[in-house]
Amino acid sequence: MTDPASLAIWPTSIPQREAWDAGVTGEPELVADGVWAISSPTPISGLPCTLTYVLASSDGSLHVIDPGWGGDVGMEALTRSIERIGYSIGAIQTVVATHFHADHLGLCGALRDEVGAQILLSRTERAVLAQETAQSRAAVTEVQAQLDEWGVPEARRAEFGGAFGNAFGVTDIEPDRLISHGDRLEFGGHTLEIVETPGHTEGHVCLIDHDRQHVYSGDHVLPRIFSGVGLGALPGSDALNDYFTSLVNLATVDEYEVLPGHEYRFRGLAARRREIIHHHLQRTREVADLIPRLGNAPIWEYARQLSWTLTWGGMKGHSLQSALRQTERHKAFVLSGRAEPWLVSDSRSFS
Repeated sequence: MTDPASLAIWPTSIPQREAWDAGVTGEPELVADGVWAISSPTPISGLPCTLTYVLASSDGSLHVIDPGWGGDVGMEALTRSIERIGYSIGAIQTVVATHFHADHLGLCGALRDEVGAQILLSRTERAVLAQETAQSRAAVTEVQAQLDEWGVPEARRAEFGGAFGNAFGVTDIEPDRLISHGDRLEFGGHTLEIVETPGHTEGHVCLIDHDRQHVYSGDHVLPRIFSGVGLGALPGSDALNDYFTSLVNLATVDEYEVLPGHEYRFRGLAARRREIIHHHLQRTREVADLIPRLGNAPIWEYARQLSWTLTWGGMKGHSLQSALRQTERHKAFVLSGRAEPWLVSDSRSFS
């Protein structure tokens, strides 16, 4: 058996890893005193669940981080899990979403309606949510203009029908409280520091429990999956530079256990941070190498020559739209000059 201490990154929950690899939702787990991890199902292929964290306060109330996908299936699953750990759904007082995506924020509105839970979302993410749910983004003329700009062939355009507009499957919702970098949440025996970690979305946050040495990382850092960058960005943002910077800024909690939004709990944050930066910089380098040859060629020409996990031919609809958007961001990152400091250094040397 491999000694975990010899691994740069290692799971701290084998049952969670086994459940994820089997494509099923896992059993509730007691992580630490007053902290439970439960699996909330999603309808997304290849993403069997969101890891939802339940913090039990000294007064018997519950505070939930990323409650998961909305709808009856999600509510029923959460209710069952809460009952299995010895509580009732009515004990939930607070729901915190690390970011606006439906597999994290989706159930928040229903929990407010059902049990009066307060919804907490970052101030920046509130603006991102409003932007991403605006119906005007789905206007046919705007979609066609974007496809023209990217140089998408006519024969491929029909598959983009549902990939624009509210592509993340969420509805606009007004949080009860907006949170910002440096804020501290007090949940009766749990003190969580809010750390803004833009990149995956512009208003993404991590929550740090210094007493228990936990990092609730949402989709900012996952043990094996490389989260997309800029999947909810405001005009003028620099998602890649922000993402790399916010990864480096987590160095102060490298020794903490990471409680992510998907897959499984793990340790080895320092190694994983460097691995993520290195992974994304590989694509930046690919784009940079193409610029002398392709110049002002459409983004489609750049994207189809890059290496993709899903393979270029295997992408369509939203995944293809995301790939084109990612390529666009990498090219802009290179042309802005902001990529240079990252590219000239070995990303694995970043602290």
